[in-house]
Amino acid sequence: MEKQPSSYVRNGGMVKLPIGFRFHPTDEELVVHYLKRKAFSCPLPASVIPEFEVFQTNPWDLPGDSKERRYFFGKGFGKKLRRVSGCGYWKATGKDVQIVASGSNRAVGMKRILFFYEGKLGRGTRTQWVMHEYRLNSTQAMEDWVVYRVFQKRKRPKKQEGVVSSQLSQRSIIDLVVEDSSDPGPPQPDSPSSSPTDFSVMGLDQEQGGSSGYTCFSSYSYMRKH
Repeated sequence: MEKQPSSYVRNGGMVKLPIGFRFHPTDEELVVHYLKRKAFSCPLPASVIPEFEVFQTNPWDLPGDSKERRYFFGKGFGKKLRRVSGCGYWKATGKDVQIVASGSNRAVGMKRILFFYEGKLGRGTRTQWVMHEYRLNSTQAMEDWVVYRVFQKRKRPKKQEGVVSSQLSQRSIIDLVVEDSSDPGPPQPDSPSSSPTDFSVMGLDQEQGGSSGYTCFSSYSYMRKH
């Protein structure tokens, strides 16, 4: 009988899922089905979270694909908010968040968010590396295990303000031109000393030359006198 391939492939001690599979548990699933079972030494649903000391190296040097979210089991650090790691340190931000079970609305764990800072402790530069630390509420666990989720936060692309403003300006100019061309404006009052016949005669004579214009004016004046 042919042996079935294993569901998980170990690559240098790091568990790797088959091609096309992704490990994206919710906060509740991560605490209830993985962390709680790990703390009580129960069998896990899948061996996809390795044990690793995440504070011994930089976040980009951790095992696994740095483009994906990586998960690790480790020992808890209690309420310590700053932890030296590699060329910098992790610093907690905000308040801890309760993980609530969807069925009973009961708090099953806590979530702490930390950012990685490059540089000396207290004077580092904040990076895009984020860590989610999950721990249990219960104190009855046999061992003080926590689970870490580490990933790099993607930067949002900046809006091209110059291009957008130039496009808006062009649209505004086009709208103004269309509006002006479609609005003939108020009718101009006729001059009391002119008539449609006078304008047509004067325009025709002006096309023929300067002397014709003088003749037209003289003829017009003569007609007004008589």
